[in-house]
Amino acid sequence: MRRRRSSALKVVRELDAFPKVEDDCAKPTSRGGTLSLLSLSIISLLVVSEFFYYRGTETSYKYSVDTDMEAQLLVTIDMTVAMACRHLGADLIDHAGESMQLHDVIKMDPVSFQLSELQASVLRAKQRLQEQYNHAKALGDLTVIEGIRDIKMPQGVEEGGDGQACRLHGAFPVKKVAGNFHITTGRSIPHPQGHAHLTMNVPHGAVNYSHRIDQLAFGPPIPGVLNPLDAAHKLVEDRNHQFQYYLQVVPTKFRTLHNYLTTNQYSVRERNRTIDHRQGSHGMAGIFFKYDMSPLMVEVQETRRPLWQFLIRLCGIVGGIFATSGMLNSFVGSLTDGVLSCLLRGKGQSSSTSD
Repeated sequence: MRRRRSSALKVVRELDAFPKVEDDCAKPTSRGGTLSLLSLSIISLLVVSEFFYYRGTETSYKYSVDTDMEAQLLVTIDMTVAMACRHLGADLIDHAGESMQLHDVIKMDPVSFQLSELQASVLRAKQRLQEQYNHAKALGDLTVIEGIRDIKMPQGVEEGGDGQACRLHGAFPVKKVAGNFHITTGRSIPHPQGHAHLTMNVPHGAVNYSHRIDQLAFGPPIPGVLNPLDAAHKLVEDRNHQFQYYLQVVPTKFRTLHNYLTTNQYSVRERNRTIDHRQGSHGMAGIFFKYDMSPLMVEVQETRRPLWQFLIRLCGIVGGIFATSGMLNSFVGSLTDGVLSCLLRGKGQSSSTSD
């Protein structure tokens, strides 16, 4: 038994791919020590960086056809128009032929359009975050920016305010078909071709379509997510002005590590112009939101990187740096020995010539 065991150990020793060098045969050098310290420093830096990379998350995107056409979207709106509430009308019309008088669904409260110091600071903060968000995000990316969660626009008539503006806020359902909702002068009355707005009793001097949008979302609001029209602030001087916002709504499912959200994103293009029939600029003054539904659904999924991937990358970092430093040490050593031998050979030839 002992002979068999010793022969087996001998075979295992012969298979050793890591030959050992006796300590007496190893000659430490300052060059090798310097490379060792440099290698350990680089390894430590990369290991720490790799750990933080492993602790982060990855975001993947999937695209599919939206087949849930029977569902309804909940539009959440909070905006202020520089016109008295009694002069405003809000309506919705979609391509299915259905209409809705929004002034009967959402709230319309008299407020002051002039911003207080607190409101102005909140608006500037949201606009700065909107700029950062627009630079950072792509379609389908529900990036959450820290700080948005607690920023809300203070509302109500400020002390000394005139209350000549109107805050429209609330939520209303829409079908998954193209349509538009608009805010214009005068309440609407239905007729067989749609509806008409009664503008005769509204003084021309009371018309002002300057507005501020604090929130416009298709679907339930998600804390920490900015929509493209949040914090929009438009000021005009002429009375007959038309604002048009073209919205492309994209259904989105967002799977995080902790919850599952179903909402809608939208992109926006805008156009505004002065209505002047004498100059050939025809149309109806007001604020129009024209939306259309995308047939594609975006699914955004947040996942953590697996542990085995982290371990493999660590092995690659440590082994690669040690192998590279060993090759570099051998190359520098060979180069140094070659240069020294050439110098010694040159000195020997010069001394023999002088003799």
